[in-house]
Amino acid sequence: MRRHRVLVSAHRCGYIELGTIGGHEDPVAGIAHSERVGADYCEFDVRRCADGTFVVSHDADGGTGDESVLIQRLTWPELQERAPAVCTLDDVLTALATTGMGAHVDLKLRTPKALWAKGERWEIDAVRAIAARIPADRIVVTSGIRQTTTSLRAWGREHDAPLVVALAIGGSVRGMSWRMAVERRWSELFPQRRFRRSQADAVAAHFALAMIRLARWTTHIGVPVLVWTVDSPWLQKRFLHDRRIWMITTNHPARAVALRDRPQG
Repeated sequence: MRRHRVLVSAHRCGYIELGTIGGHEDPVAGIAHSERVGADYCEFDVRRCADGTFVVSHDADGGTGDESVLIQRLTWPELQERAPAVCTLDDVLTALATTGMGAHVDLKLRTPKALWAKGERWEIDAVRAIAARIPADRIVVTSGIRQTTTSLRAWGREHDAPLVVALAIGGSVRGMSWRMAVERRWSELFPQRRFRRSQADAVAAHFALAMIRLARWTTHIGVPVLVWTVDSPWLQKRFLHDRRIWMITTNHPARAVALRDRPQG
């Protein structure tokens, strides 16, 4: 029998495993590293500047640690001045397009209601730019926002673009009341209604939720499950050899690939 092969996505383009370049995160260097170690996808967060420029940054402040720096409020020239290490989406796609790896995109943006009503779709603008550089069947987009998942799924059908849209389940409940936090966690353990309304075709689940219930549930309903963020060796072994798992996201892609591809027996 053919061995089950779980895909490996390098979180933040493999930056943690690679280390910082020049004292800051460098997704382009991370992409080169992830290609060398055999990762299947590179994961990165896409944000939007006030002038419409799409950039790649895990943190809303561009990694500066300065709470007064908010990417969404700055134009691209202003962001360059405040956070010179931040890359444009175009620069990241240029590096990624030559590798053959897929794009695992976590959208950290949302079209404001007033602009949505006027027909603007920032989410689709971002994914359209990605699909112009990366084959659509090598694009995975994750979001926990129903407006985003439904609009991207509709765009994919309209343009016959076979990207994967995954509903993200899990995350921080910081700042919520205890009642809201309990409701959120309950909806994550039993997300049937939320998933149905999202129109997504995959689930991106925190590893704890996948272990407790969601890997079993997604297998039962026949949809892929992407598990994040799987870093410890024992967790990697646990998920890389689980036939229910489609993909893992990890800060340690080299180790994950080695554990996955190591001969068994």
